Amino acid sequence: MCGISGVFNYLDKSINSRDIINKIINIQQHRGPDGNGIWESNCRRVTLGHNRLSIIDLSEKANQPFISNDKNYILTFNGEIYNFKEIKSELVQKKIKFKSNSDTEVVLEAYKYWKLEFLQKIRGMFSLAIWDNKKKKLILARDPFGIKPLYYSNLNGVFYFASQIKSLLSINDINSKKSNAGIVSYYLLGHIQDPFTLYNDIKSLEKGNCVVIDQFGYFNKFEFASIKNEIVNSKELKFKKKDDAIESLKEILEETVYYHEIADVSVDYCLSSGIDSSTILASIKNKKNSKAITIDLDDDIYFTNEKLLAKKTAFMNHIPHNTVKININELEKIFEFFYKKMDSPTNDGLNNFLISYYAKKQNTKVMITGVGGDEFFFGYPSFSRIPLINNFAKLFPKNRVFDFFFNSALSNYLEKKKLNTKYSSIYSYGNNLNNAFLLQRSLFMPNEIKNLINEDEFKLGWQELNILENINQDTKDIKNKNLSIMYLEIKYYLCSKLLRDIDWTSMSNSIEMRTPLVDWFFFKKLLPILKSNVNLSKKSLLDTVKNKIPTDLYKRKKTGFGIPHKSYLNKVLGIQTKYSNALKDWSIYSYNKFLNNNK
Repeated sequence: MCGISGVFNYLDKSINSRDIINKIINIQQHRGPDGNGIWESNCRRVTLGHNRLSIIDLSEKANQPFISNDKNYILTFNGEIYNFKEIKSELVQKKIKFKSNSDTEVVLEAYKYWKLEFLQKIRGMFSLAIWDNKKKKLILARDPFGIKPLYYSNLNGVFYFASQIKSLLSINDINSKKSNAGIVSYYLLGHIQDPFTLYNDIKSLEKGNCVVIDQFGYFNKFEFASIKNEIVNSKELKFKKKDDAIESLKEILEETVYYHEIADVSVDYCLSSGIDSSTILASIKNKKNSKAITIDLDDDIYFTNEKLLAKKTAFMNHIPHNTVKININELEKIFEFFYKKMDSPTNDGLNNFLISYYAKKQNTKVMITGVGGDEFFFGYPSFSRIPLINNFAKLFPKNRVFDFFFNSALSNYLEKKKLNTKYSSIYSYGNNLNNAFLLQRSLFMPNEIKNLINEDEFKLGWQELNILENINQDTKDIKNKNLSIMYLEIKYYLCSKLLRDIDWTSMSNSIEMRTPLVDWFFFKKLLPILKSNVNLSKKSLLDTVKNKIPTDLYKRKKTGFGIPHKSYLNKVLGIQTKYSNALKDWSIYSYNKFLNNNK
């Protein structure tokens, strides 16, 4: 796990690329404190940088930017390729020689042999850049779920890229003017949706996308992995009984957990009392030098129950268990560090930041988390609420009376009484699955955002974001309602929020966070099971490890790894909440705090 950066000065402008990359390497030091490097082409038009967090092949032979044996290909790479040994074995049979034991070299040799088809073969999380000196072109790619970030700016004949937005903002030619779409996206969703960032000059390369830039700056972008296409085109399996489906699920779970254990350092586990992390812990084979870590937020009763059940799960699986107790008096200092490191405004990520922050103190370098289970196994409230919202909204015919009641009278009443204002939007947004999803997932509804930002800013941002039309296109061709909601949750919540926040919060503490459930190969094998004649749910995960987990997990109500926003605002920060949902207050505070830290 690392930080990458680069400058492709394809029009040979008068800039000092080495100085730019040196500055970025310093900014991204926490992403890779074990080493750094710079490579510059003979023509000086291409400069690549790298910050290294050593996980696989800890020797200097694996340092980056990595240069191929024939000197024609150079790679800077962030991530892990879990099936690199199989790919290496295949290439060795083709008489290809290797000088390291790293997955990095395998990526480069795989590109040399298969060209861009290599992207279909690698299993892992990655953002990467390859300079092909034979064809004089730069290739950039990001994994199918976008677990690892890749930001870029293409300005005035120069292409810049890095693992962090702040890194690109350090470049003089890149303007920090705000993006209207980015601002609207934040207030609507609590994060900024790809490909936008908060800044006009900086974009995020979308998940599963590859960019090829030739020596003249011609920019060719294409999608090599599509989550939606997999959902639409995957086959349906037929099982004789449910136990057969559970057995198939167990096999692919154990496989993905096995691959995510591959490392030359110890691997630790985030363990809550939830289904996802408990299932992963119970599925591991290699328990050597590993431990489970659970967060205990002071005397909160929820986390008291959480740690006891987590401890029981760890004990049953013979894994050492550490409970990290967080004193509320420490939090103000931690919050300052949290906002200082935040790379893009978000109203989430604190939970993952806390466990990464304290895991680092225990010398952890790699952690495994259970993120993804709610999306893939229909665990979120949206899967049950959206059909209810649709049915309720259909009770009211479209006319002026109901329009006035919901959008004016009820809206004003709920706002005045500090109640949930979303109820007034059911009439306008509840009639179909797509709009109801936006209602369910939105932070502030569009009519509320208009009162928070400049009117022209909202109009331009809403038009550019074009989210209602995008959501309509997203669910087109997906016939199953649960799979439609699943795809929307993956695109608008998992990929652009949870995974992005997992990356920057863990890497701020120099920790690699792995996600076995969010794995492209696992996902492709899971879809036919989900489409089968057997109905699976979150509890089905427990069935795959039922002899290795407490039976209490079957009975426990879903809670999630929540943060007590109101308590933190009131007790830690001394801020009185304005809204019925304290997450709105937290979101406004977080946005302003981010801006103040980035002036």
